[in-house]
Amino acid sequence: MQLPSFVRNFSLPPLAWHHAMRDWSKRMRQNQPIWYDSSLGGWRLFCYEDIVRVQNDYQTFSSEPSNGGSFSIIALDPPRHRQLRSLVTPAFSARTILQQTPRIQRIARELLETALARGAMDMVADFAVPFPILVIADLLGLPPDNWQRVKEWTDTLINQSSSEVAQRSGRNASSTLPLDEISRVLAQATQDHHQQPRESLLRLLLAAEVDGQRLTEQELLGFFLTLLVAGNITTTQLLGNAILCFDENPEAWEQLQRDRSLVASAVEEVLRYLPPNRGTGGSRTIIGGRRATTDVEICGQLIRRGEEVFVTTISANFDEHHFSDPDRFDIGRMPNHHLSFGHGIHFCLGAPLARLETKIALELLLDLLPNWRLLHNVPLEQIRNHIVFGAQRLPLVFST
Repeated sequence: MQLPSFVRNFSLPPLAWHHAMRDWSKRMRQNQPIWYDSSLGGWRLFCYEDIVRVQNDYQTFSSEPSNGGSFSIIALDPPRHRQLRSLVTPAFSARTILQQTPRIQRIARELLETALARGAMDMVADFAVPFPILVIADLLGLPPDNWQRVKEWTDTLINQSSSEVAQRSGRNASSTLPLDEISRVLAQATQDHHQQPRESLLRLLLAAEVDGQRLTEQELLGFFLTLLVAGNITTTQLLGNAILCFDENPEAWEQLQRDRSLVASAVEEVLRYLPPNRGTGGSRTIIGGRRATTDVEICGQLIRRGEEVFVTTISANFDEHHFSDPDRFDIGRMPNHHLSFGHGIHFCLGAPLARLETKIALELLLDLLPNWRLLHNVPLEQIRNHIVFGAQRLPLVFST
């Protein structure tokens, strides 16, 4: 059996691709819940419970590459992962992030009020991209006037991981992360901090110690990159995908207008229904492929030591054994234990921030632009990337 051609087909409109992926995943759950994907050289999992098992059992399914050498906590196992993650977990806790609400609201309102004056906007370029970057830059203590450069770095890192998937599939792709430039910016930010200290994530990282040792330059750079990505890429796609969901289901937007108490659960349903990453496996760096550390059996299939296992998040989010009526977009769905942020020790560090930013954005849309309308005069195009999922552009018009 070959990987369906649509999986790597970026020419399909976003929702068409998503529905095709959803339908294929359902057939795989029913007929072949574990399948060897020769294009990736690893096993794909499709059922919710199997995916949770793999993401929970880091001793059997390691996140670390076989050759080692990773400086990102995404590709580390305990105890080192636990030591490093504990440094920033308090700063990214839901309680701590909630304290940033006024600053986040101010950034979002300024962007939306600028669009309001024009009567139209591209939800992606004018809001979904700059908003989370400006927020994470503020939290890291970086100057806000350089947010476009941060966007370029993030794109390069994501494209680098996308290239990894393309290369596994036999496609030519290349991307070079400008580590020298990022290191210079980090060095300048560090110098600025020492000259004029302020409360920021960077201050926390500079002061952090693990077993009495400060972070090495490589570890500090790894954290810096991880926080830039965790702090913005998820929210960018999530905001755009929310527009796609409500455009496809206008009755849900009307329901939200009538009952704003549903905003938080609406965010969770967007995450489940249209996750910001493709969740189709293929990247250890971004979405956490796992390597078997011993021979192990899943769904009656023997996986040999050293073989790789990849999760299929979209399939898990629509698993009929875990979700009632999964094909329905239900903003009141409770409970909603989707896997769009992962599970276990590598649960997305930026999840509380992404949730709060999206909640604030939806509330401001309800306040300022409740009558937005997505233009369909030009077909929507997917982001051409193997890792993240969303639309390249989302042109909106609205009346006050």
